Amino acid sequence: MDFFLILAFVGTLILLTNAILYSFKIKGKSPAYRNFTAFLILVALVELSSLFVAKVLHQNNLFLSHFYFLFQFVVLSLFYAELLKSTWVKLIVIPVLAMVAYQFVIDPELFFRYNSIGASVMQSIIIIYSLIFFYRSISGTSEFLIVNIGIFLYLLSSALIFVSGNVVLDLDISEDTRFLLINVNRVLILVFQILIFVEWRKNYFRKKPS
Repeated sequence: MDFFLILAFVGTLILLTNAILYSFKIKGKSPAYRNFTAFLILVALVELSSLFVAKVLHQNNLFLSHFYFLFQFVVLSLFYAELLKSTWVKLIVIPVLAMVAYQFVIDPELFFRYNSIGASVMQSIIIIYSLIFFYRSISGTSEFLIVNIGIFLYLLSSALIFVSGNVVLDLDISEDTRFLLINVNRVLILVFQILIFVEWRKNYFRKKPS
């Protein structure tokens, strides 16, 4: 098996493990913790659905990326709204979702393509939240700081990789370049999931509910 396929498989296993571990510790936890756990569960469901469509049904699973970006944006926005104690974070969700919905209304075929504009906007907003949290964490709590590092590194790198939209699907670029970008993204996902596990191990392993 290809080395990067193994990395992708390991990343999926760690994702599923993280979703289970965080779920087990959810009782009595803060709204931020519960929102982040919901994020892990939803991402895990999308990942499993993606694997089922691709490996079992042998169909194109690109349409599931829309659900991934929407879940990621909405739930992580709620996550940061709790961490930053800011209601304006929740208010931003509404116009962004309206923008994405409008994209699909005027171009229904977008459902079967990579939504570069929508994904870039949603990822960029989460990156801004992450930067604000970094700033506020300088003199405050360290809870979710490791997760925040993972979110920042993954989303910033992922946004840069896919900033040109359908680049990994563009038949005009070389096959080597296309797979390089895909493999870099697989590594980023693995690193992100490892940091999420480190956060759980550091702050929640064998600790009483807060």
